[in-house]
Amino acid sequence: MPDAPPSPETRQTVTGSGALQRLIPAVLFIVTLSIVGYVVFNGVEGLLRSNGLDAQIAALEADVDDLQWEAEQLSALVAYLDSDEYIERTAREDLGLVRPGEEAFGVHAPPRPGLAILRSPWWANLLPEAAPPQP
Repeated sequence: MPDAPPSPETRQTVTGSGALQRLIPAVLFIVTLSIVGYVVFNGVEGLLRSNGLDAQIAALEADVDDLQWEAEQLSALVAYLDSDEYIERTAREDLGLVRPGEEAFGVHAPPRPGLAILRSPWWANLLPEAAPPQP
């Protein structure tokens, strides 16, 4: 007996299930691609954010180092301004005071110009210059 042609209902069911069978892999591929894309995007975004934070941390650590150096310099300045050496120098040079038993004399000279800014920051000029190391 030869095979009888399938009825139109059977043909429609076979055709419909074939289209569905071809559609399922395409949908699964799109869903999988979307999930992988989402994971990769979030990973790259996290990596970029991490690199940005690392750069900020490095910049802030450099700022902290600079501020610590400046704080040390200011502490040295405060210690020098509180020292007897500075007080005596100021009393002698600016106020013209002398110790008992010393003679004071005046020299007519042009007025002393303002403090020359030779070192930076400006307050470093108030500190005595360090003597060069002896060989």
